[in-house]
Amino acid sequence: MIRLNGFFEVKDGVTETQVKALADELVEKSLKDEGNHGYDLFHSATRPDVYMFCETWESDDLLTKHSNAEHFTRLVPQIEALTKDGLHLERFEK
Repeated sequence: MIRLNGFFEVKDGVTETQVKALADELVEKSLKDEGNHGYDLFHSATRPDVYMFCETWESDDLLTKHSNAEHFTRLVPQIEALTKDGLHLERFEK
């Protein structure tokens, strides 16, 4: 099992509505991907400009398949464009 936590800080002036418009679609579609065991977006309670994706995958092969999916390749660059410094991933394995 693979857990990825992706942290990002949005640029000044980016609203929660802008982030959620893209992130909600990414979460919805990713939850349907083969091998997905969870995909959520969290908003920091202490820093209003920080968000975190938490996702759990069955295997590297299925995570790679997800990374090449249309929704991922379309939405992640749009989300990254809203950030100060892109997405920062932490990978955990069980």
